[in-house]
Amino acid sequence: MDQIFSQARAERGHRLDRVRETCRQRGIDVAIFTSPENIYYLAGLDYEGYFCLHALLVPVEGKPVLFGRKIEAPTILRQAVDVEYVPYLDNDDVPAAISSTLTAIAGPEARIALQRNSAWNVAIDASLRSALTQAEFLDSSGIVEAMRLVKSSFEIEQMKRAAAISDVMVSTGIRTAGSDVAENIVAAEVYRAMIAAGGQSPGFPPFIRSVDRICEPHTSWTSRTLKIGDSFLLELSACIDRYHAPMARTGYIGAAPEAAKKLAKIANEAHVKALNALKPGVAASQVHAAWHSHLVTSGVSPRLEHCGYTVGISFPPTWTGGPGINSLHGASTLELQEGMTFHLLTWIHDNDGSDNFLSDCVVVEKSGGAFLTNTTRELAEV
Repeated sequence: MDQIFSQARAERGHRLDRVRETCRQRGIDVAIFTSPENIYYLAGLDYEGYFCLHALLVPVEGKPVLFGRKIEAPTILRQAVDVEYVPYLDNDDVPAAISSTLTAIAGPEARIALQRNSAWNVAIDASLRSALTQAEFLDSSGIVEAMRLVKSSFEIEQMKRAAAISDVMVSTGIRTAGSDVAENIVAAEVYRAMIAAGGQSPGFPPFIRSVDRICEPHTSWTSRTLKIGDSFLLELSACIDRYHAPMARTGYIGAAPEAAKKLAKIANEAHVKALNALKPGVAASQVHAAWHSHLVTSGVSPRLEHCGYTVGISFPPTWTGGPGINSLHGASTLELQEGMTFHLLTWIHDNDGSDNFLSDCVVVEKSGGAFLTNTTRELAEV
C-alpha cells in the first residue's frame, strides 16, 4: 500500500508539472479546477465529500492551494499531502477567500483560468469576476481531461486490478441468477463479491435488470423474482483507487430463444470488429464505422449511436469520468493513442423485442486493442 501511495504521489508531481507547462504556453497565471476527477488526478483526494465546493488552484509557480470544508480536514491533510489546504466553514464566503488568495498569488491583473465545464464553476465564477475586475478570465477545461485520456503504466495496472474484480462481480451475478431468485438477491451477492475482492464504492451502482426493463439504461435492481424464460442484464464496474473497468453481459434463465442466440452472435462479432479497429493513430470515427457497418449488414439496430467511451478515474454519480467524456461515435475527431482506455460496448435489439448488451473495458496497446475484462462473452444460460 505504501508503495502504491508513493507511486501515485510521484505521478501527481509529474502531472502538476505538465499542467504548469500548459499554463505557461497559454499565458495562464493560475488554473482553477473544481471537478472531483481533476482534483483527485492532481491532488489525490479520494472521498465522498465532493458534494460541497472544492477548488484547486494551480499557479505556474509554487504549491497548489486546495479549498475544502473544515470538517474534512483529517481526510484532506492525510491524503492531499502536496497542496496547501485552506479550510472553510459552511457560512464562509468561499469565493471571497479564493479571490484574496488569487490576488496574493498572482496579483490583481492575473490571467485566471476557470474550469467552465464543471458544474461547481457556477458557485464561484460570477463572484470572482466581480471581485477581480482587473483580472482576465480564461478556460481551464480540457487541460487535465486531455492528460487523463492517456493512461500511464501505473494507471493501467490500477485498471487491470479493477477489471479483475469486475469479472468476479459479473461471474457472481450470473452464477447467482436463477429461477425464483430475486434481482435484489443477485445484487447483494454482486456487492458481497465486489467488497470481498477489494473493490471500493463505484461511481454507478451495478445495473441489474430483467425482461422489459433491460431497455432502461440507468435503472437497477428491484425485488422482482426471475422466472424461467426471463432475460437479464448485468452492467457494472469495480473501482480501485477511483479507476473503473465497466463491463456488461446478457443472459437467460433457462434456455435462450434462437432469436436471442442470433442477436448475441451478432453483438459478439460487432464487438470484435470494434476491438480490432482500436489502434494508435486511428480516428475514433473509424472504430465506429467498423462496428456500425457490421450491424447494418446483420440487419439489427443499436440502442446507442456510439460503441463506447473513455473511462478511468471517476466519482459518483457516474463511471464515465465527469466532464469531458469522449465517445466512439461517427462524428468523433479523437485520434486514438496507446494507453487510452474505453468502455467498449454493443447494445443492440431486433424486431422481436430481444436485447443484447455486451461490453468490456479495453486498452489501446501498441499493437491494437486488448480486453481488460475477460468473462466469457457467450450468452449466459443459467
